[in-house]
Amino acid sequence: MAQQRVTVFIYLPGETKAVPAGIFTHDRAPGIGSFAYGRKYMERKNALPVDPAALPLGLPPREVLTNRGLYGVFRDASPDYWGRLIIAAERKVPPEALSEMDFLLAANATRVGNLDFRANPDDPEPPLEPPHFNRMEDLLDTASKIEAGAEVHPHLLRLLRQGTSVGGARPKCTVEWQDALWIAKFPAGNDTLNIPRIEYACMTLAGKCGIQVPDMRLHSVGEKDVFLVRRFDREKRKGGWMRIGFVSSLSFMQWDEADRLGWSYSAVADTMRRHTSADGIKELFRRMVFNILVRNTDDHPRNHGFLFDHSGMELSPAYDIIPSLVSPGVGTEFALAMSVGERGREASLRNALSQAGRFGLSGEKAGAIIEQLLDTVMGWREHFATIGCTDFEIWSLEPSFAHCGDCRHHGEHH
Repeated sequence: MAQQRVTVFIYLPGETKAVPAGIFTHDRAPGIGSFAYGRKYMERKNALPVDPAALPLGLPPREVLTNRGLYGVFRDASPDYWGRLIIAAERKVPPEALSEMDFLLAANATRVGNLDFRANPDDPEPPLEPPHFNRMEDLLDTASKIEAGAEVHPHLLRLLRQGTSVGGARPKCTVEWQDALWIAKFPAGNDTLNIPRIEYACMTLAGKCGIQVPDMRLHSVGEKDVFLVRRFDREKRKGGWMRIGFVSSLSFMQWDEADRLGWSYSAVADTMRRHTSADGIKELFRRMVFNILVRNTDDHPRNHGFLFDHSGMELSPAYDIIPSLVSPGVGTEFALAMSVGERGREASLRNALSQAGRFGLSGEKAGAIIEQLLDTVMGWREHFATIGCTDFEIWSLEPSFAHCGDCRHHGEHH
């Protein structure tokens, strides 16, 4: 079946039940999608666009050819690599046997953002049944079996199915704990270092640098650590969960996943000027500099996002920031996934300063932000040690932070 139609539902602000917003038609063969808002939806006083970048209310819909025919926010709400593995394992087929629409319809109530996709307009609400925090041992065990390609009992797969669209290829799952939903990020089978603990250390370091981060916890299960990140697109209400609209910066910019050469921080800042506060744009600059200092080269545009409702759009809390591991002796020069300044993706503070004006910053203000970040990040060893990282882990991370010392040593940003 080349052409498929699904009803797109949206959870409007303050509401815990979704309403149908329109019909999405997808043609698999050429990879073209089109969407039309429903007339009844358009008559609602509280209607929100399903995709604020690509499908603003009141404008005639346009076809989408990027990202295999999915509008950006639809792609954001679709399962990631790990989620696709789980769904395919449930159906006992390889992930490539399933279409984009199969994945869109297969995800569940824990998908990111405020949309849902149903085969028919009268299909019921998907049940939200995330495993409770106390099932963590089962979850860890199941995740490692799936990674290894082993058979897994269907009820355990159903547990993991909850929370499978939140970015990344690493094993994870949404869990309910303390009246909130959290993403539990597990160790992977081939990890040689304690990645959940390192990510927790790096994210709390970002918080120390004045970057807005979600509520986070590190939890030990037997010999293993699990990194818990509170979901910022959900709020518990009487009678259910309220969902907040989410759009990745890839979708915000309407970029294709294959457009790597066009990805750029300053281009995002330029577009933000029309949609968000000036504070958000300065925060994006701060995150870009932090990514340089901690060598986070996985800073692609799906790893930056925005939350939106009737009051507008703002940068979401930061997520998925972790140092890229490199071998000792490798040069300290590297590139980020997005362009930083006049020298393209070169990860240097000089390059970050070269287009500070596009973030609404004078050279002096940008220099002061860099100075403050450098001061904080230079203390990374002590910070990682207090979080419980071992001497071996800190030694292994030295090459990732080598650039930080170089910058200070050469006064590179003056």
